Amino acid sequence: MKEFFKMFGAVLAGLCVWGIISSIVSMFLFMVFFSSLTSISKKDTTVNVEKHSILKLDLSKPIADRSSTNYSKIYDTWSFDNLNVTGLDDIQKALSAAMFDDKIEALYVNLSECLIPDFATAQEIRNMLVTFQETGKPVYAFADNYDNMSYYVATGCEKIFMQKCGDLVLKGLCSQSIYYKGALDKFGINAYVIRHGKFKSAVEPFMQEKMSEANRLQIKTYLNDIWKVVVEEISHSREIEPEQIEKYADELSLYSDEKLCQTSGLIDSICFETDFNTILQEAVGQDINSEMNTISISDYCSILESGSGKKNIAIIYASGEITSDESSSEDVITSKTMLKAIKEAMDDDNIKAVVLRVNSPGGSATEAEIIHNALLKLKERKPLVVSMGGYAASGGYYISAPADKIFAEPTTITGSIGVFGLILSPEQLLTKTLGLNIETVSTNKHSSFGENSFSFDSYELSVLQKSVENVYSLFIEHVANGRNMTVSEVDSIGQGRVWTGVAAKQIGLVDELGGLDEALNAAAELSDLKSIKIKQLPQKEDEFSKLFSGLLEIKSSETKILNKIKRHNGVQCYLPPSKIY
Repeated sequence: MKEFFKMFGAVLAGLCVWGIISSIVSMFLFMVFFSSLTSISKKDTTVNVEKHSILKLDLSKPIADRSSTNYSKIYDTWSFDNLNVTGLDDIQKALSAAMFDDKIEALYVNLSECLIPDFATAQEIRNMLVTFQETGKPVYAFADNYDNMSYYVATGCEKIFMQKCGDLVLKGLCSQSIYYKGALDKFGINAYVIRHGKFKSAVEPFMQEKMSEANRLQIKTYLNDIWKVVVEEISHSREIEPEQIEKYADELSLYSDEKLCQTSGLIDSICFETDFNTILQEAVGQDINSEMNTISISDYCSILESGSGKKNIAIIYASGEITSDESSSEDVITSKTMLKAIKEAMDDDNIKAVVLRVNSPGGSATEAEIIHNALLKLKERKPLVVSMGGYAASGGYYISAPADKIFAEPTTITGSIGVFGLILSPEQLLTKTLGLNIETVSTNKHSSFGENSFSFDSYELSVLQKSVENVYSLFIEHVANGRNMTVSEVDSIGQGRVWTGVAAKQIGLVDELGGLDEALNAAAELSDLKSIKIKQLPQKEDEFSKLFSGLLEIKSSETKILNKIKRHNGVQCYLPPSKIY
């Protein structure tokens, strides 16, 4: 028996040692593999700009406020597909440099399968294209098909080309919402909703089976505001009366009518992509018998100098939902990450001003309050300017309120100053449908309150309502202090109502209309800076950490869905982003 235990112990020790050695070897091989992957990537991004080059802006890739990488490639954990996201920061950097680069002789904008997320982002890109046209270099757009958004961006170009047998679909804007109450009732799920604000539409789908008139009014209003901007700018660019554009939209007369697309002046040429390439090559003097010489935005950025001198303005990016859940692979805003970035900007004596770039529908009221407080302290030491992207609504506006100056695009969705709480109870599903019996033992009258509660009595609902009211009061007080308004004035434009940037400026929630460039210039002016050198925060995670964390944090789709649901527990300042078609 002793010999057996000796043998068993020796085998066990050997397995442990082998496990440790194999782990070390595996880690070493992984690091070697990743190092080679990165080196290959860096070789790929070593780019030489040749004479007669064409800069290609490919808008068929995901577009965000900030690029996802520092010009070396990020890969999906298993498939190793390239996951790069094109950032507005890179687009602005590349176009600004290309304007004065003699080797870049044209700009090609690819709008096939356009992935621009919202009209405010589209407007910023379009404005950059209009500015680039001032160089006199050809700026041509091409797409298989154009919809409202892609065509709107295309009108920032000198000439617009469309694929043979493609379609131009100018049809006006719409937004669709799904209402869940009927389905919840069928499944025996009860929604407890506590809110302040008659316009707080985030919870409507759980409360009723159709849209309220108040919600219909606000959606109709902001859709009209955005469409008016789109029509006016298309009209100015293509020299077509707004009334005629509205007529085309009402009648869908441009759809599948290539002749009208051209005779109307909305499309300059309809041709195959190969013919378009030849036209563009001829415009810059390239050999049409050779492959078109283009350079991508990311490749061009990889060879541009970041700029000498000390950084004097920090851009802090706040993109995504506001939550305490840091485990999400999606873009989110957490107080931990934001406080670190704010502290870094505060402690850096070279940083003279801060621009907070907000692109968020809001989220956790608690997290928003923590961030708001930190920004107030920052503002005491340095000028703070907010630049709003596609969304700066609810909690997104909450964290914007402390700013010295707020900029928004005319098509930005903002406001939604309101608060709600939502709890989905499966009590009927569990008891009546599944036949389960829930027994609770408590020491006090409301011991189960907030602990997997399946039902709430009137008193408990009043407690929840009081919590919502307290947060709303704090919210409008913050906005009143930040915007030099009275609490009653803020309440009158609050109530959860959503506004476009144009409307928000009229009612005092926004100071100026403009994008990130205008916000940076305002920050420079407030801090008496003659030139701008940008520091981007939060710091990006390096490629190795990102890939390695992806291997360690593999989650099932069910877990991801549950985490997303949990984000909306508690009191929320949130506006679900709705797709505008």
